[in-house]
Amino acid sequence: MIMILRFGNFQNIVMSFCLLEWSSHLILVLFTASYPFDVATEQTFLNDEIKHLSENFEKIILVPRRCNGIKLPVPHNVEVVEDYFSFLESAGKFSIALSVLTSTLFYRDLLAHPWLLFNIPSLGRLFAFLGGAYLTRQWLENLIGKNQMDVRQCIFYTYWFDQGAMGIGLAKRFFPDLKLVSRAHGYDLYEERYSPPYWPCRPFSFEALDALFADSDAGLKYLNERYPAYSTRFEAAFLGVGDPGFITEPSSDGVFRVVSCSIIRPVKRVELLSEGLVHAARQRPGQKIEWHHFGNGEFEGVRENLQKYANETLPANARAFFPGYTTQQGLMEYYRSNPVDVFFNVSISEGTPVSSMEAISCGIPLVATGVGGNCEIVTNQNGLLLSPNPSSEEIADAIYRFIDVPGWAIEKRRGSRALWREKYDANQNFRAFIRRLKAIRGAGEPYDRDR
Repeated sequence: MIMILRFGNFQNIVMSFCLLEWSSHLILVLFTASYPFDVATEQTFLNDEIKHLSENFEKIILVPRRCNGIKLPVPHNVEVVEDYFSFLESAGKFSIALSVLTSTLFYRDLLAHPWLLFNIPSLGRLFAFLGGAYLTRQWLENLIGKNQMDVRQCIFYTYWFDQGAMGIGLAKRFFPDLKLVSRAHGYDLYEERYSPPYWPCRPFSFEALDALFADSDAGLKYLNERYPAYSTRFEAAFLGVGDPGFITEPSSDGVFRVVSCSIIRPVKRVELLSEGLVHAARQRPGQKIEWHHFGNGEFEGVRENLQKYANETLPANARAFFPGYTTQQGLMEYYRSNPVDVFFNVSISEGTPVSSMEAISCGIPLVATGVGGNCEIVTNQNGLLLSPNPSSEEIADAIYRFIDVPGWAIEKRRGSRALWREKYDANQNFRAFIRRLKAIRGAGEPYDRDR
């Protein structure tokens, strides 16, 4: 009845039914770094999203680049294809070198950046990037041919804007109906993370995409300002987390409790946070402070070294705990069962951290460096924004603010929960993203990019 009122004639009714039938049989081909394998903890990003995707596509084909670690369970209509990993691992170096050295894209990038000839590490990045892209194209062409896939009923989606995205884009030469989208987060977006600032083959990668989704407004602004010629391809699509169903309590026993959560690598500056807590504890010897950092080191021994440093430098009124990696479920259980007063992020560069979204969904206020997506998820409503390169004194001052003004801290807790509901609710964000994917493929209802 609704469709009759909307379209008004029999022809349009038939066309609408056909469209709904076709769109319900869409296949999503999702390229990941490792998910559903737990080797790189990518499930932190994808667990919530994959649930929503599986409910809106007839089938999802997951294509991880790495298949190490434990294989996590996935919804019933999700197929995991593992031979992409083995294909990349078994590729001969000679064939890779030949494909790169005979590529016009290789020489286009050299002409655009002649300094690459004098910077061996960056030249190596270009070589590896193009090699991975050509291998991806070859593997994808084999997959499509072997399975007689109709690309008109598929959406190809790369979770990271890397060589996989470019390789799929290269396949468009043979499959012009192929639709390709990608997300962009941090390492795959901000070129300043590299020295010198450079990411291989940006223009061609943009040209091959139907849409590139930055995970923050800051990321979208970065793309638009740096590459205005491709701005029609750039959009923002926020990630999100589900409603935990509880609010974390503040401390009531006189101990001030800090939590942080990230892999331990230089860009996250966990050592800086440790220095800030040492400074705060020394300046307030009568104030007890506890810090829990969740996350493993990028390299063996890093977490243990941080624990040793904290044990040796923290005064008697402060303690630090480094329990290592925990699942999202484990972290939320911690938030349910333990008081937390503030969540810290002192990264050099960020997209929009899922760990911060998890914290605000539980009503925990935030303190973070003013970089990337941090500037959107930390506002006057729910916490404090530090300078991009804070000193240990600045970190300590933020802690004092929460301790000294308890009414202000309570206000920030309410603000965190409100901001999660407004901007980072998984149900809201992933539904909007799925509508956009279907609109790009030409299926489902029309989509307004501004809504």
